[in-house]
Order: sequence, then C-alpha cells, then structure tokens
Amino acid sequence: MSAAPGRSQASSHRSPQGEGVPVNRAPTGCFAQRHFTLQALPREAWKNQGGWTRPVASAVGHDGQTDWRVSAAEITTAGPFSIFEGLDRQAVMLQGGRLRLRASQPVDDIHFDGPGSMAAFPGERRLTAEKPAGPTVLWNVMHRRGVVRAEVGMLGDRVMALPPTPHVLLYVLSGEVEIALPRCRTQGLGAGHGLHLQQLPAQTLLAPGCPGSQVLVTAIYLHSALRG
Repeated sequence: MSAAPGRSQASSHRSPQGEGVPVNRAPTGCFAQRHFTLQALPREAWKNQGGWTRPVASAVGHDGQTDWRVSAAEITTAGPFSIFEGLDRQAVMLQGGRLRLRASQPVDDIHFDGPGSMAAFPGERRLTAEKPAGPTVLWNVMHRRGVVRAEVGMLGDRVMALPPTPHVLLYVLSGEVEIALPRCRTQGLGAGHGLHLQQLPAQTLLAPGCPGSQVLVTAIYLHSALRG
C-alpha cells in the first residue's frame, strides 16, 4: 500500500487561477490528509509507453497487484490506451474539449465533451484515443473488480455528506469548496487544488463555496467495507 499521508499543519495556498482563494488545512489530529496540485506530482510513462500520467494515490494487495489507483492521464496525441486485466476504470475530463476513444465496436466508443464529462469502462476494453484538439487531462480511477469499489461524482449546488470510507479524494475543477468536520474548523479548497483524505469521520460535509463550482469527489470502498 502507498504510504499514508502525514497529518498536516495549518497553512494556506492560493488558487492558480489568480482568484486568491485560500486553502486552509485542518488542525493536526482531526483526520489524515494530503494536499496536492497536479503540476507538482511526478510524471510517469503509461504502461504501454503511449503517454504520460501523474499518480495521485494508489494501493496494492497482498499479492503485489494493484487494488486501486488514481492518476491524471495526459493525452496529447492519438494512440491506444493501456490494457488492465481485472480492473474497472472510470475517467473524468479535467482539461480539454471533445475527445473520442474508439473501441472495436462503434457502440462501445466513449465520448468526452469537456471538463466534468465522465465515463466508466472495463480495463480489458481496447480503446484508441483520437488526437485531441488541444492538451487533454483525464482523472483516471482504476479499481480491482470484486475487491475494491470506487464511486466518482461531481458536487452539485447543494451540501453533501462525504462517505466515511477509508479514502476520499477531492479535486476542484473550478470555483471553491468548503469542508466541515465535526469538532474541526471549516477549511476551504480552491480551483486546481486537491486533497487525499483518510479515515474521515461520519457527518463530514462538503459545500460549494460559490455558484458554479465544480468539485470532483472520488470515494474508495475496500473489500472489508463491502462485506459489511
């Protein structure tokens, strides 16, 4: 399993879009979290060497195989996607315009039409990306079938309760979000920033900080939790 993020100290960050939105991190002891921006994450080659990805978080099982993995895949040219046997995948466009992933059967083609559009497909499906009109980034979530389940969604206009799962990842596409935990001060997160949260308590709330905010929420459910 990947190393658990350390407990953070209070600090602040500024939105890369120039809006000056503060990112206030919760005081030590409330929960485990790791702040990230995609640009600061290391770049790795795809499994098939056809592109680049920036790993966000992952875990492996006792057999050394991937249980789950979240990354940001960069697509700049046409070419095939990597094959991942036994894994289910979900992808959300973070940056880009229209993108088509061609499958062996046209009915299985996948279309993205801008930031926030998403798709789910098995890792065994053979897909080839058409050349995008400009730089494109996909939020890539993979999880081992029957062992781990991942739920990926977007925060709407209303307050939502975050699931108390072992891992929750937040990434703000636009606007800002506020996170409220029991007995902890509220913290804000601006566009272009993300958090990897672990062992969140129940009744953790997530709310848009301004109209039109887009916040990607990824929850990872482990096998023991599925059995319960």
